[in-house]
Amino acid sequence: MGFEELTVPVEGGEIFATRRGAGPAAVFLHGGPGVGAETIIGLVEELDGLVNGALPQQRGLYPSTLEGPRDVETHVADAIALLDTLGWDRAWLIGHSWGGHLAMHIAVAHPERVTGLIVIETLGALPDGGSNELVSNLVARLTPEERTSLDELVERQTAGDDDPALMAKILMTLWPSYSYIHGNVLPPNSLRLEIPLDGEPTTMDSVAMHFSAGTLERALPALDMPVLLIHGEGDAMPVTSTMDTAALIPGARVEIVPEAGHFPWLERRGYFRTIVESFLAEHPAPVIPDTSVPATPD
Repeated sequence: MGFEELTVPVEGGEIFATRRGAGPAAVFLHGGPGVGAETIIGLVEELDGLVNGALPQQRGLYPSTLEGPRDVETHVADAIALLDTLGWDRAWLIGHSWGGHLAMHIAVAHPERVTGLIVIETLGALPDGGSNELVSNLVARLTPEERTSLDELVERQTAGDDDPALMAKILMTLWPSYSYIHGNVLPPNSLRLEIPLDGEPTTMDSVAMHFSAGTLERALPALDMPVLLIHGEGDAMPVTSTMDTAALIPGARVEIVPEAGHFPWLERRGYFRTIVESFLAEHPAPVIPDTSVPATPD
């Protein structure tokens, strides 16, 4: 696929993004928080031709700015800055995991800028969004050898080793548990992780504060836009995170993808695309022409 590179002025520097495709405007929001946008390149590819999609790298990882707060409010402001730079009055938000949670925060803070939501394996809207059960499920799926490796890494972390490379090793040890069939390791083969800023709350610290305040729980019932929540039947993220969130949103639709885990667009190619294509067809939005650079032949 050809693509256009964008730099978006934001507080503390710039956000880097790519844009490709033709169709209704859409912003892809990757999971994490604090990991590389490359984790959802396959999602962008799966929906190629259905949307004119922009994929930003969230702040905290190169080539986006490493500076500035990483709280929910700043991530929301960065997304709005991307829309402004693109000249889009509004767009679909297509978010995965933490990115789905961020999409909901953007929608309740700036509903006038959002066409609708497509959230995939989302961190839920109610405390704690399913995150504790997710971790328990991931660990329970490990082989004895993987569990031994995890215990050794966690012991180092507990002893005070805060090297981001150690956290990356922990996550990659858990990575096979995200797939429907354990051991079918999903891309990417390594993870880039942001380095926390001294004196600044992490994104998950901010999420926890919003859980305590009931931000989404109070605001989602007033949301007036099409919302699709997608969940793999074999995801380690508990399905209650999706169902309880959907129950807060008037008219929200839930689609359970059979034989899929946390990355259903990889494990059920085609099937996943059909779900999204049908939903977009039911809720037409203005088409944005493709201005990306044609791909160079090998």
